[in-house]
Amino acid sequence: MTGAGGFGRRLREAWYASPMHAWRISGDAPEGLTVALTDPWPGDADAGREILEGAFPVAGQLVHVGADPWRTDGLTNGAAETLHRFEWLRDLRDLGGDAARRRARDLVGGWIEVFDRWDRLAWRPDILSSRLAAWVATFGFFAESADESFREAVLASLARQHRHLLGALSGGPDGIARIEALRGAITAGVALGHDGDRLQALVDRLDATVRDQIFPDGGHRARSPRAQLTALAGLVDARAALRAAGRESTGGLDEAIGRMTGVLRMMRHGDGGLALFNGATEGTVWRIDSLLARTESKARAVASATDTGFERLTAGRAVAIMDTGVPTAEENLVHAGSLSFELSVGKERLIVNCGAAPADPRWEAALRATAAHSALVVDDTNSSEIASDGALGRRPTRVRVERWEADGAVWVEAEHDGYAETHGVTHRRRLYLAAGGDDLRGEDVLTYAGGPGARPAEAVIRFHLHPRVAASVVQNGAAALLRTASGAGWRLRSAGGALQLQDSVYFGDRGTLQRCRQLVLATPAGAVRDDGSLTIKWALRREERRTA
Repeated sequence: MTGAGGFGRRLREAWYASPMHAWRISGDAPEGLTVALTDPWPGDADAGREILEGAFPVAGQLVHVGADPWRTDGLTNGAAETLHRFEWLRDLRDLGGDAARRRARDLVGGWIEVFDRWDRLAWRPDILSSRLAAWVATFGFFAESADESFREAVLASLARQHRHLLGALSGGPDGIARIEALRGAITAGVALGHDGDRLQALVDRLDATVRDQIFPDGGHRARSPRAQLTALAGLVDARAALRAAGRESTGGLDEAIGRMTGVLRMMRHGDGGLALFNGATEGTVWRIDSLLARTESKARAVASATDTGFERLTAGRAVAIMDTGVPTAEENLVHAGSLSFELSVGKERLIVNCGAAPADPRWEAALRATAAHSALVVDDTNSSEIASDGALGRRPTRVRVERWEADGAVWVEAEHDGYAETHGVTHRRRLYLAAGGDDLRGEDVLTYAGGPGARPAEAVIRFHLHPRVAASVVQNGAAALLRTASGAGWRLRSAGGALQLQDSVYFGDRGTLQRCRQLVLATPAGAVRDDGSLTIKWALRREERRTA
């Protein structure tokens, strides 16, 4: 199957690169945009100033490309994708002024000179879709007051790219990339005056894609906050374009947006950023707020997303989010973080996962590992086997979840069988959050399940701490004191192992490396019984401030 798929891809690419395909997507250039779409997405004027100086923000880092990025060698794939998407045009627009407008025209015109024929990366459907949407959204800023020859070149390129995208959809991308491609096809189609059956065919494809990719509870099948955000933004943009064309969006699209909104809110911490599961970073809070406002949905954060596989425990100002799903290789975002959890109190994150570094593939394997999550690890073995290309091997095939709520307290119990094949055990984790939100108790249990695997020699529970949390081990390893930036104190106690303080890394802030600490609770010698079973209990409680 892989070989046949690869042959089909190569055949399509040979066709796209041929003069015949270039002729097929050529045609009369439109005289202008039939529908002027209002762009609801804000830009970043500070980023616009950097672009004027030849530097583009990519995953939290500035990439210096000079005056002409289209002839710059040595760019990473992440940087090249960011440039070709053109979403940074909004940064120049919000900066405003003649210099920003001229810079935008130079960059768009330079791209047309170099990439106006098919290119494997620049014309990839999801990237092309983002570029079309960005050009259409900011056309009034950079093109309307330009000379006629520039406008004609932009409009002709828009039409050619749109024709290619429509053809590419037939054998086109899967997953999030398909939602992005349909978003761009609908948005550009509306702007270029397409209506009737041509537009309806795209709407039908979008409806089918939503049914295929969105779980009944509203989560995207990739099980990633990052994928949830991207997919929801694509659907909201497509709905806005349909409305601009005077068409009502389908009931299925509106309903899916509402369901997805509840799950996206579930995946946020008290600081407004995203939880760090399956390839996600915190994201930009004001962009997330902007998206949620555009959903027009009053759906609250769901507490239990059983199809997607997440549980949210809230009490007082505390929020704990736990991964309780079966891993999936969708979008190449999967991490081996089964039953990992994160904890925030108010706007401060306390217990975290290590996150993801989309702009630095050197960290990919390490950040996917179970040890990069606040989870239990058996004999330094990942709970899911993940290949270098993101393919899944051995993994949990079943995750059992139960939830109880009473008098403001929440208790979640989940169990996975990811270690059954390698060690003959299942792992059960119980989290209990007391009503006031100042007492989180945990219990991790390994139970013999049978099978040929070697019995566990050691189990380690890791609590990765946010970079702004200070920690010290006390009572000969029986407890640790945590202090947040605001001065709030917490005490982590363990029963069944000694705590150690070790170095860790955090990539939650836009995928950039930050040093932090982790508390490691390792089982003492003899704690694992002969059949491989084990029970470790721990508790994290807020410490009252002492007054003089």
